[in-house]
Amino acid sequence: MKRYSTANRMAYNVVKSPEFGNVSAFFGEYMTAPTYFTGNVDYTGFYLHHCVHYMDLVRYYVAPVTCVTVFRNEITPGKQVLHVHFGFENGAIGTVVMGTLQSRGTPVERIQIMGDQRRVEVDGVIEVNYFRNPPFKADDPAASLIDGVDTLSWKPNFTAAANEDFKGYNALFAAYFEALDGKATDLPTIDDGVLAMQVLEAMLEGIANPGKTIALSNR
Repeated sequence: MKRYSTANRMAYNVVKSPEFGNVSAFFGEYMTAPTYFTGNVDYTGFYLHHCVHYMDLVRYYVAPVTCVTVFRNEITPGKQVLHVHFGFENGAIGTVVMGTLQSRGTPVERIQIMGDQRRVEVDGVIEVNYFRNPPFKADDPAASLIDGVDTLSWKPNFTAAANEDFKGYNALFAAYFEALDGKATDLPTIDDGVLAMQVLEAMLEGIANPGKTIALSNR
């Protein structure tokens, strides 16, 4: 579903455009509260229903994952934070911070994808900023906004809720029904699910072995 968030899809299209070039780094934050894990401090639900989203999303934006390293801090049972570091097939690197110790009443999700003097940032699945390589403005009396180099920004219009499917559920189901009709879509396949689960398994192995690099080549 995270692939189908409007902001995430826009960022993906920017990243895959020729002008962006190769992805060099990925950073993400995807937090939640301990509420859901009271009495379930083995964190199974957290891993399967929360973390797995980003095991797919890092592949979606960057490349196949080759290795995973995890650092973990559990402050009390049910409240933990993970720093999950990724190596990718194309040489890029990435880090995702996930955990169960932030309030759901605050923004808990953002991503950043870096290229060469370019980056795309998605804040809370509702705001996109595409940073490029603008000139300095302070010493130029004629400075203005320059198409092609200055930052592009987007936010949805929440007063038109039916038109702004910012979380991605409707877009995902629309693609699913198109697939049932035999139409070509970019709907994630069962293979994508298997690969995401393999990365998740590597993450779980990394939690049990903090700081150890877990290779995915044998999975």
